[in-house]
Amino acid sequence: MPNAALDNAGPLVEKFAATGGRMLGYAAGGSLLVVALGAAISDPVVNRQLALGCVGVALLSWVALVRPMVAVHARGLVLRNMVRDICVPWSLIERCKVNQTLQVVTPDRQFHGLGVSRSARSIIRADKTTSKMQMRTPSFLGIGGAGGGAQDSTLSRRANQEASGGSYTDYVASRVLDMARRGKKNDEAGAVAVVAWDWLALGALALAVACLALMLV
Repeated sequence: MPNAALDNAGPLVEKFAATGGRMLGYAAGGSLLVVALGAAISDPVVNRQLALGCVGVALLSWVALVRPMVAVHARGLVLRNMVRDICVPWSLIERCKVNQTLQVVTPDRQFHGLGVSRSARSIIRADKTTSKMQMRTPSFLGIGGAGGGAQDSTLSRRANQEASGGSYTDYVASRVLDMARRGKKNDEAGAVAVVAWDWLALGALALAVACLALMLV
């Protein structure tokens, strides 16, 4: 549903691929709706609580797992989260990194996008592997620890990429930073990040809460 953030972002350029969580949301939500429909058809009175519960959880699955997404637009990066959309102009982005969320840093704020993420296990594994590779790589005059060259070495970057569980998250971060570099060349004075509520998501969340509450009546 259009809102101020999407209006400010401009035309869509690229959507990043859906994560495993989004696929799980589609599968869970679809299955629950089928169960709810079957329960309502077979005996709506007896199966009332089951149908309401399935509909409520299916709506929560859509809000929490399906809706979050990250997309590249002409004028900025759009972080579509559970109930809010954020448009960060390219000229404001200073750093970008994928951890358990996509972290986008501007001069005065840090934004999180739920649509691209890495598991905690892959982050820990990447940190351990990178640390080992840095310890094995000699720094200035072969003395480890103080030299800055080892941290940026090809071996360290390769170790980090291989340990991350795949290079797609690295592509996302590099794509965002590349667009940010291009955006700084066309820096618009007074550019600000726009945060807007998504009323469809808020409505789905309210309906989910209502369905779950009616189970207790």
